[in-house]
Amino acid sequence: MASISAPVQTLLGTDAVAHCWTMNANGTPQVSVVWVIAQDDEILFGTDAHSQKALNLRRDPKVVLSIEDTERNERGFQRHLVIRGTARIEVGPDPALMDQLARKYTSLTRHPLALRDSPTCAVVRVTIDRISGVGPWIDEVDLEDVERAAQPA
Repeated sequence: MASISAPVQTLLGTDAVAHCWTMNANGTPQVSVVWVIAQDDEILFGTDAHSQKALNLRRDPKVVLSIEDTERNERGFQRHLVIRGTARIEVGPDPALMDQLARKYTSLTRHPLALRDSPTCAVVRVTIDRISGVGPWIDEVDLEDVERAAQPA
């Protein structure tokens, strides 16, 4: 399990949404936008327990979260964070978490969707297996590898 560094915490503290990638039963990717928050060394988001995302995660808990930063690095690359992890689903409403996400993303004190109090609400907790992307959350050596791979042979 990877810990959440200060630069990752900073990006996760913004209102940048995450693209959540799961795998459908037929092997095709399923992607959806989620509101995320860091708690201890996990990333949390809410979903409906009957959503395709939740069904996929019950069958295969591997998940990828991709979050784009608003900045570019000194070389002109768009900064982005990629989190590969393992999801754990907790079924049941968590109004406090949903309200915390609502404050972060909409500045509202209560979550505007029925999911807030829904008995089919689920909280997804992602344990981080690997962090990558372009930004201060990866080593300079990793960035050089990305640049070499992007150059024509």
